Amino acid sequence: MPTLDKDKGIADAVEYFVKEEKMKRRGNVQLSEALETLERVSKSLGISADNIIALCEVAASGRHGDDISCKLIRCLIPAKEFPDRAVMVSISYICSNIPSSKIQAMLLRLLIAVYDYIDKKETLQKLGYLLFCFIENSILTPYICHLLYLLTRKEDVRLFRVRKLLDLQTKLGPQSYLIGLLSIYKLYFPNLVSIVIPSTKKHFFPTRDRQWCSIIREVQEGNQNIETSHLKLSLELSEKLRAAETTMLQGIPPAKRRKMEPIPVVHSSRSNLTVKMSSRLIAMLEEKPIPFVQIPDIDTLLRNPDKVELPSQMGAALRSPLLQCFMSYSADPLMTCRFSYWLQDTLCDELLDSTVTPSCFPRIESILEKLIQFTEFIQEGIPAVDQILFRYLQVWNGMDFRQHMFRLITRCRLYPFSLLNENVLDPLRKLYVRTSVFIKCQITMCLTQLLRNYVVVEIHRYNQKYPDSKPSVSIFEDDIGPFEPLSTVQGLIQFVDRLNCAGLTLENNHNLLLHFTLTFSEMVSTLYTRYDLPCVYLPSRHIIRAFLTDNAMGPARLCGIINRYKENCQKLKNDLKGTESEAVRLRLKETVHSLNIVIMDLCDTLWRRKAFTHGRTDSYFNFDSTLLDGGSNDGLSLYLHQAFLPFSLLFLKETQPKEHIGHPRGIQEVRDTFMEFLQRENISEVKEFITNTITRYRLSTTTVT
Repeated sequence: MPTLDKDKGIADAVEYFVKEEKMKRRGNVQLSEALETLERVSKSLGISADNIIALCEVAASGRHGDDISCKLIRCLIPAKEFPDRAVMVSISYICSNIPSSKIQAMLLRLLIAVYDYIDKKETLQKLGYLLFCFIENSILTPYICHLLYLLTRKEDVRLFRVRKLLDLQTKLGPQSYLIGLLSIYKLYFPNLVSIVIPSTKKHFFPTRDRQWCSIIREVQEGNQNIETSHLKLSLELSEKLRAAETTMLQGIPPAKRRKMEPIPVVHSSRSNLTVKMSSRLIAMLEEKPIPFVQIPDIDTLLRNPDKVELPSQMGAALRSPLLQCFMSYSADPLMTCRFSYWLQDTLCDELLDSTVTPSCFPRIESILEKLIQFTEFIQEGIPAVDQILFRYLQVWNGMDFRQHMFRLITRCRLYPFSLLNENVLDPLRKLYVRTSVFIKCQITMCLTQLLRNYVVVEIHRYNQKYPDSKPSVSIFEDDIGPFEPLSTVQGLIQFVDRLNCAGLTLENNHNLLLHFTLTFSEMVSTLYTRYDLPCVYLPSRHIIRAFLTDNAMGPARLCGIINRYKENCQKLKNDLKGTESEAVRLRLKETVHSLNIVIMDLCDTLWRRKAFTHGRTDSYFNFDSTLLDGGSNDGLSLYLHQAFLPFSLLFLKETQPKEHIGHPRGIQEVRDTFMEFLQRENISEVKEFITNTITRYRLSTTTVT
């Protein structure tokens, strides 16, 4: 097994920087070799805790100059954990004003980069707010605000700090880092922060050190793979999640319990000791806040939800089912804000970073899978995820994480159609026209699920919130503002209808694509009867393609869809009587007119044998009569249609003697029996359609009954 600091020159390099008081910079071969050794070892195996402390002392003192000190700080990549002693050294030197502002800024950036890997966060929690004294330093302010954003607890919010930040904002203007720290203060004490936090400003602290953070993560993963290759993947989880998870991790040294991905484990800033459920725990809960990591079960959590100290990183919710339950139960704006910030920052680094390679895909897929499971658990989309998704879809190649992207899109929040079209639908359209039929089917299924999410969940959530601005009905709140949700649904339906029309043309009416197209139309046909949404939209003329296929699925499902549209229109028409919904009534009138044309066409072809001699000018089957022969009207009848012809032959074999099987045209006299045969073969939609539309047939069957 490789050892830490494997390169034998690492000890000499550290000793060189520690013992040398003054050194030449130009032409100093020993200096160049020492720096090269440190960089090579730190980027491959990382630096041990003792060497980090020693180099941190040297770099923070600035005795070798700003350039060398900054290079040394960048080499402080922990092999396992970042020691709390190095945290104390860094904060001590920052507060002493001994190093230059450049070195102070690098030390702050170091603490932010290794925040998830710090051995004991208690030290950083106790000393962190000493940095607030330097909040007016224009070079340090962005990094101090970022670090304090991660550290802030309720007891850290004080009126003098709020005033200082508001004064800085008055001097510097609305800087994103100041707004970010003020947003946390406002969540704890809304009465202290009077400013309005912009709803569009979600990414308060742009990451300048993505490559550095990426190297730190790769070193951690590499060491984890080396040291714990014999452990099961399940042992990644923290022993503090639940009782079952605690059992799995018993006996494993804490130093080996390193994460393989950016999702943090449940960790408290106060304590990382496990306390069993007892009278002592109950007493602690009654007296003062207790770290979340010490909560053993949901019963204990729900008895005292206001006395629980949240984990240091809310991103741990993706690992902890208990924390997910707590978030959904309390819907605390502070929790959701911190979780959204972590999520947005992590997804930016993982998805939008141009340095991401295929070797990173398993880690990213793991994050996305946990995120999807979380959204399914809370049954709503996350605005921060939508914002990253909007940006990623603009540069997406359509191949990477395709299944995860489609599943995230299906949970997208309800937005004005112009915003949805620009950020989601248009990128999907570009992907749709240049990919295979199978990806076209996936896109159609994704948009069908998105429509279902809108009509089942999102519109009801919107109607509860507006126009009366009622209390929150969501865990994650958005600030889109009032708009017309029905227009978004109608726009989405029209978009998918046009997309399906183009897809069927490009793929020559492929049966698989036709199946997903009909599935979408089946859902649209029941928007009012099933989902109580006053929206009736009949697909464009491409729907008739389903009738002309050689697969019985097409015409049969089309008959079922038309049946549902008819029920939808009738119910909506009855419910609109006595109301003033003029716009809905006008759209319904246009839809009914188009629906009647389709019904007449299907009746003329299937039942009346007048497919091309109906005498109507608005029919979907208008062909030049000179191109048709005399028997063409029978070609699309119920018993001669190319999709039903195999069933006609099977029907004749069952009902006629083997030596006297006649022509399928003979079925015309026993069409009722043939439709019962089709119903036995699970093609019941045709009989339902004929029964509901042909008045004479309906009356005759009623009389017989």
